[in-house]
Amino acid sequence: MKKYGWLILVAILIGAWPSASHVNAAGADLFLDGKRIEAPADAKPEMVNGKVMVPLRVVGEQLGYQFKWEPQAYKISIQKNSTDMSMYVGRTSADVNGKMVNLDAPPVLRGNSTMVPLRFVGEQMGLKVDWNNKNKSVNLSQKVTAQQTEKQPQSQKSSPTQVKNTSTPKSSTSTTTITNLTGSDKLTQDVLASSKQQDTEQLKANTLLVQNITFQDEALQISLNRDVTPKVTKMTGPDRIVVDLAEAALTSELSQQFPVRSDGLRVLTNIDSGDVQEVRFAPADGQKGGVRIVIALNQVRDYELSTNSTGEITLQLRERNVDQAVTPTNSGGRKIVVIDPGHGGKDPGAGSITGRHEKEFALAVGLKVKQLLQNDPDIQVVMTRDGDTYPTLDERPQLANEQQASVFVSIHGNSMLASNKGKANGSETYYARQESLGLATTMHKHLVAATGFKDNGIKVAKHIVTRKAQMPAVLLECGYLSNLSDEAAMFSEETQERIAEGIVGGLKEYLGTATGNDTSDSINS
Repeated sequence: MKKYGWLILVAILIGAWPSASHVNAAGADLFLDGKRIEAPADAKPEMVNGKVMVPLRVVGEQLGYQFKWEPQAYKISIQKNSTDMSMYVGRTSADVNGKMVNLDAPPVLRGNSTMVPLRFVGEQMGLKVDWNNKNKSVNLSQKVTAQQTEKQPQSQKSSPTQVKNTSTPKSSTSTTTITNLTGSDKLTQDVLASSKQQDTEQLKANTLLVQNITFQDEALQISLNRDVTPKVTKMTGPDRIVVDLAEAALTSELSQQFPVRSDGLRVLTNIDSGDVQEVRFAPADGQKGGVRIVIALNQVRDYELSTNSTGEITLQLRERNVDQAVTPTNSGGRKIVVIDPGHGGKDPGAGSITGRHEKEFALAVGLKVKQLLQNDPDIQVVMTRDGDTYPTLDERPQLANEQQASVFVSIHGNSMLASNKGKANGSETYYARQESLGLATTMHKHLVAATGFKDNGIKVAKHIVTRKAQMPAVLLECGYLSNLSDEAAMFSEETQERIAEGIVGGLKEYLGTATGNDTSDSINS
C-alpha cells in the first residue's frame, strides 16, 4: 500500500522560557540503507523526552522529497509525486492530502534543522527504523520495502492503470469501474478533490487561531476565532506573566504584521508602560504545541483576566497595592475637574472606519467641555492636553493628583478588530476602584443620553489613568470608531457638542453644582 509522505512541525524555542529537556546532546550517527548520512553538528539524532528525534530535511532529501518553507507564516509544505502536505508551527497535527494526521511529539528546531519523531519518519516514509541506544545511532532502511515488492506475485506488481479485466464484461459495477479507468479518472479526481477541500476547510474551522495581539492602557488583549480560556501563570526570575493558548496557531496575517526577531520571537512595539519591558509571543514548545505570550515585567504586577463569547481575552495589569485616595481641595471655592482627551501626539489611538483618529475626536470633545465650563463659578477645568501633544499615561493622573482634583474624566472612542466587521457599537463607561462607581453611574447616564447610541453599560477595568488617579475617575468610551454609523456621528459637530454637554451635565450632578437655572456658557451662545 502506498505510504502518504511524512509531516513536520517547527517549534521555535523561546528565549528564557523552559525548553524540552533532552539527553545525549552530543548527537548520534544516522544511517540510511547502511550508508552514513552527514547531519549538521547541531542537528544530530537525539532523545527528547523519551522520543528519538531525527533531522527531517536531511532524511527527506535523500528520498527525493521537496520542501517549501514560509517563515512569516511558520508553514512548511512537502511534496513528492502526488503527495502534498503542509504543517504549521505550534501544532501537533498536519494536513496530509487533505486529511489531518497527528504527531505523538512536537518537532523542535536545532540550529537550522527541524527534528521530528523517528517513529513518524518510519511510518510515513515506509522505512524500517531502528534506534541503537548502546551505539547511539539511528538506522533507516528502505530495502525492506523493495524486497517485499519483489516477492509479490507478478499479477500484483502491475500498476493500477495496467490492470485488465478478467471478469465477465459489464457483469458488475466494480468491473466496469476497473475496466474503464480512463473514462472514470476525471470523475474520481473531482470527487477526491471535493473531499480534500471539505476536509481542509473542516481542519481550518477546528483550529484555534490567534488573530490579533495588542497591549494598551496596561491591558493585554488577544483576539481569537472562538471563545477559550487561556492558562495564565505568574513567573519570577525575571518577573513575567505567561499566557498559554494550547493547540492554537498564529494567523498568517498576524505573522506578517510582526516579523520574527533574531531570537525567534515576535514582539509588540510601542509599549507605553513603566512596568512592562516588552510583550513577546511565539509558538509554544510543548506536547500540544500552541501559542505562548509573555509580558516581561520590571516589577511584580497582579492581573485580572476576562473573556467573552466572541473570543476576546483581556488581561488587565494592576498594582499589588492600590493607592489611597487623597482628599481633594478647592481652588478659590471652585472644584477642580481634570479633563483628559485620550491619546494625542505620537499616539493616534484607534483608527476610524474612514481613516480618522481617536485622538482627534477626544481632543475636539475635551475642548468643547473646557469651553462650556470656562466661566462656571463652581468648577475649574484643568486639561491634560489642549493640543496634539502626548502626556504619558502616568503623567495624566499625576497631574490630577498634584492638583488634588475632585474628579478625573478621560475621553475616548472605542474600536473593534476588523474581524468584527463593524458590528460593535454603543457607549460604555469604565472605572477602576469602588469609590469611582458613583461618578461612573452618573456620567454614564448622561453619556448615553447625549450620544443616543446603544447602552453597553458600566464596566470595571484597570486602566492606568483611572487606577492611578487618587480621586473618583472614569474613562468614557463614547462610541465605536470602527462602526460606520457611530463614527459618522462622532465626527459631527452636533454630536460632539451633545457629548460635551452630557459630560458637563454629569459633572455638575455628581459635584452638586447643578441648579434649576443653569447659566453656564453654551458652545452655541
